[in-house]
Amino acid sequence: MNFFQELRQRRVFRITLSYLVGSWGLLQFLAFLENRMTVSPHLVNLAGLSLLLLLPAVITLAWVHGRPGKDTWGRTPKVVVSANVVAVVLLVGFLFSGRDLGGVTRTIAVEDENGAVTERVVPKSEYRRRVLLFYPENSGPDEDAWASETTALLLSMDLSQDGFLDVALPLTMTGAMLEAGSRDGHGLPRALQRKLARDAHIAYFLTGTIVLQGDGQWQLATELHESESGKVVTSRTDTAADLFALVDHASRQLREDLGIPAAHLDENPDLPIAELSSADIEAVKSHVNGVLAVTHQNDWEGAAPYLEDAVARDPHFTLAQFLLFAVRQTLGDQEGASVAISAAMENLYRVPERLAFMIKSQYYFNEKQDADKAMAVLEMWSQIYPDDVDAYEQQATYYFIRQDLPSAIAAYERILDIDPSRVQFLDDLADLHTQLGNHPEAEACLQRYVEIFPGRADGYEDLSDFYSITGRLDEAREALEKAQLLEPENLDLALSLIDLDVKFGRYAESERALADLMAGADTDRDRIRVCARQMELAGLRGRPDVVIDRLEVFYERLLAIQNPMQANLVYTMALPAISMAGRPDAALSRLAEVKTRIPAPYADLAGVGEAWVLVDLGRLAEARAALAAAVVVVEAYKFETFRSSIALIEGMIAEAEGDLDTAIARYRTAAETAVQVKPMYSVRLARTLRLAGESDEARTVLDAAVKVEPAHPEYQLELAQLAYDKGDLARAQEHLTVALAAWDEADPEFRPARQARELSARIATP
Repeated sequence: MNFFQELRQRRVFRITLSYLVGSWGLLQFLAFLENRMTVSPHLVNLAGLSLLLLLPAVITLAWVHGRPGKDTWGRTPKVVVSANVVAVVLLVGFLFSGRDLGGVTRTIAVEDENGAVTERVVPKSEYRRRVLLFYPENSGPDEDAWASETTALLLSMDLSQDGFLDVALPLTMTGAMLEAGSRDGHGLPRALQRKLARDAHIAYFLTGTIVLQGDGQWQLATELHESESGKVVTSRTDTAADLFALVDHASRQLREDLGIPAAHLDENPDLPIAELSSADIEAVKSHVNGVLAVTHQNDWEGAAPYLEDAVARDPHFTLAQFLLFAVRQTLGDQEGASVAISAAMENLYRVPERLAFMIKSQYYFNEKQDADKAMAVLEMWSQIYPDDVDAYEQQATYYFIRQDLPSAIAAYERILDIDPSRVQFLDDLADLHTQLGNHPEAEACLQRYVEIFPGRADGYEDLSDFYSITGRLDEAREALEKAQLLEPENLDLALSLIDLDVKFGRYAESERALADLMAGADTDRDRIRVCARQMELAGLRGRPDVVIDRLEVFYERLLAIQNPMQANLVYTMALPAISMAGRPDAALSRLAEVKTRIPAPYADLAGVGEAWVLVDLGRLAEARAALAAAVVVVEAYKFETFRSSIALIEGMIAEAEGDLDTAIARYRTAAETAVQVKPMYSVRLARTLRLAGESDEARTVLDAAVKVEPAHPEYQLELAQLAYDKGDLARAQEHLTVALAAWDEADPEFRPARQARELSARIATP
């Protein structure tokens, strides 16, 4: 009997085929459960792989027991079957270790801001999908161009109903789009679109075209891409009589293409997009125009008429009311803002739940001035959507504002637990650890990013910044040199190298390098970054005219790209630089002017800058009053990031009044609570310690400071004062030489340079 006949007699083919058919049926049943019962797809994969790998054992058993009659086990079949089973168990155990083989959802208890507890079913993080929706390009005449952004925004809103999805649009990534060469994301080649998605750690991106056909039907053609490989997952073409129906159908199809379980799609809310926005297409068009005016053009005044038109057409248009609230508040119409946010709250049911949480938190924070309830809403958001990164990112922002740094760290760590691909948050974690003095933890975060992305320059740049602010200057330069090998034209790297040169006193070279960078800067963001460095360097060197010139350019460019209220507040915080450089009157007049452009109650925050300048002018009572008004706003909104500046100014007032003990205490508090310790903190603390007779402690403060900025002229002046007080005139003159090299072109009104020259003269003529 030949081997083939032996196989037939033992029914190996029949048994093996029956096994394969049965396995296929089992897998189809499991796939049905996956799709209809939201069972984990890992269970299907595990079963399929196990059944395939057990095939040698099945064939062996068929060979031994397939022939009619009684068969006995031999040693070889026992070994083969046992070895096969053990190997399969070990292999699938290794491959599926840590994988969740249960359902793709879980049930949790949540508590709202009023203490009510309910149960919710939420998706597990592993099964969430992130997708970047590029605006579909208009394939028709120019008058139909409005449909491009309108379709994308409506599709994004429709998709945001689904807890399995996180959606991004070009308007949420304006900085990245500008750097890619497009203000709005239109006209980008496919490779660059893929790069933008990958850089944002978004797994999928959607591109397409839209056109109004001759028969009056809208046609949307889309392609869904994997960001990592760039391959097209699916291509779809949808046609409908109106954009609402088109978006509703495309939304369902896209979710299926992304692998969202059918049971979830059938059982969870999927309201028509007309109910989530407005059934009036003209109201929707006006709302989209308002959104684009704010996000892509930074034109808040221009956005207002569009939004007014949208809510006039449909007063129940929740998102339009919410954006109108933000616009009116920014433009100083507090009463109108209150009306708009109240209307948004009344129609909160008309938006997806996650957007509702965002609106509620802003309502409590801005309208009710109840930061605790706003935080409670964010907590509820994260409870109902425990794997929603946006919820924790909002929490981290609130915690940072309140300077609850451990909680902010916990929020960012939770983000990385949910989605380890969100490695961009490692930089935020490192900054928080650095602020707390947890330097090993901060460095570990940055090193982890570099290990994940050894070919990206931003990791080395962040590592260099950390080394720079912790006094490891040689390592900072080495990290930047590595980064420049990867991206030699990177502006941030060039600025960081200039920062290092300034720390070592290479002032003229740095000024020339900054001038060259400014001449080549082709975006407002780049000009702002260069201008800020020019302003800081001019202030360091005591050149107020240059500070004023650079600050005005900085402010002009800031207004071009940032919310005007935020831009004006930033300007008020920068204006004391003019006073420090020797022009307090010029600083005060500008502060009075810009304060009129900031809506209440935030205008009182300008009191921080005002108080600073008033101290420089010797008007201490007015300084106290201005600072007190700012403190009221800080306490109402828990803007704890202002606390270090407040403590610093309180120290300045105490020092001006001769109360050195209070000044020292407040300067210490300022340094301890600062987001980043700046030279002015160390200089003022060291000076008051010296004046109070605590020379040794003053020297300790300065030794730590010069480790970070070896040539800083004000540090050198204080070191010279300490040496002079001890009678070490030669050492004092050495320090003064370094300081005066920075102040060779300082304005006559610049006090530190004047003090340095006077001390040098005393040393020269004892």
